[in-house]
Order: sequence, then structure tokens, then C-alpha cells
Amino acid sequence: MRENIKDVMEMYKELEKRMAYMGISKKKMAADLNMNYGTLLAKLGGKSHFTLDEALTIQSYFADDIAIEELFKAE
Repeated sequence: MRENIKDVMEMYKELEKRMAYMGISKKKMAADLNMNYGTLLAKLGGKSHFTLDEALTIQSYFADDIAIEELFKAE
């Protein structure tokens, strides 16, 4: 399980950083996206892809002050 957590934190560093700064938990984000928590973890870890609608919803958490390309840049 620890490996999965590491994978999640390494895929989208900017998204993870902004979520932490805003106090947005993965559980809250999953609920807001109408998504299973495990599915969100898989998407954050790069095992599955976000839809455009999901990415836009996530971007809206941050008041559109960051380009979607920057927010979802894989690292």
C-alpha cells in the first residue's frame, strides 16, 4: 500500500501541492467528482486518466489561477 501512496504523490506534484495548500482532501475531491476514492487514487497515480470534465472541475478548486496544463503536468 505504501508504494501506491508514493506513486500518487509523484505523478502530479503541482496538483498535490495545491490540494495540500487549500486543505482539499482526496476523499472530498472524490466525493465532489462523484468518484470512488480508489478510482481517484488510480487517476492521481497515473494508472488511469482524468476526463476533461474531471480536470476542469479539479481546476475550479483553485479559482482558475493556474493553467490546466501546469496543474496536470506529469512529473
